Amino acid sequence: MIKAASGDVKSILKNINKYIDQTLLKYESSLKEYINFVNESEKCNFRSIVVPSTVVRHVASISRLPVVGVVGFPFGYYPVEAKLKEIDAVANGGGKEVDAVINLVYLKEGLYDKIREEIRSLVGYAHDLGLAIKIIIETSILDVDEIIKVAEIVASEKADFIKTNTGFGPRGVCLEDIILIKSAVKDKIKIKAAGGIRTALDAAYLILYGAHIIGTSRGLRIVKEAEKLLGLFLK
Repeated sequence: MIKAASGDVKSILKNINKYIDQTLLKYESSLKEYINFVNESEKCNFRSIVVPSTVVRHVASISRLPVVGVVGFPFGYYPVEAKLKEIDAVANGGGKEVDAVINLVYLKEGLYDKIREEIRSLVGYAHDLGLAIKIIIETSILDVDEIIKVAEIVASEKADFIKTNTGFGPRGVCLEDIILIKSAVKDKIKIKAAGGIRTALDAAYLILYGAHIIGTSRGLRIVKEAEKLLGLFLK
């Protein structure tokens, strides 16, 4: 049985900003809006900011926070060679990490050897360039057996994190995803929960049950909400 991790909601809320990869991946946003996003995000001192690979170069030079670029986003069905080029763009642009979507078509077809080969290529290349890498599996389209199988593969191929969702699927992350992944990989790999995380309490409980990072576009709101909740604890 998976039990909640050590700690409590209050201690997590006190440091919630340090768990958050603050994200902006809107195709309708201008570069000016992305730069403003960086400036606003720095006020909360988040763990990192996440932007499209082609935007990394524009924001990394002005950001005090580590910059993460997404790769193969959001559907993952691009050739591996294209994803490797995108990892290059993130590294050359000053990024520190990549969040890469694997080939979800192959995953749904059960082509696990091809999935393993792709993950091995992506992880090895990112690490050669000095980048940490999170592998996105999109739990919203997977059944229990598929989640367990792919989580075990991601962990065995030494990715830095397994990431649950893109936020572009039919649903976001749920607590059951984290419990399931944690039961499959134990402490072999860290977990990033992402997709549809809208409240401070949602974030805190995902962390309590095994998530190490929260990916959200609502980081500013979550930090403010956490401050209000902590005020209630003190009353």
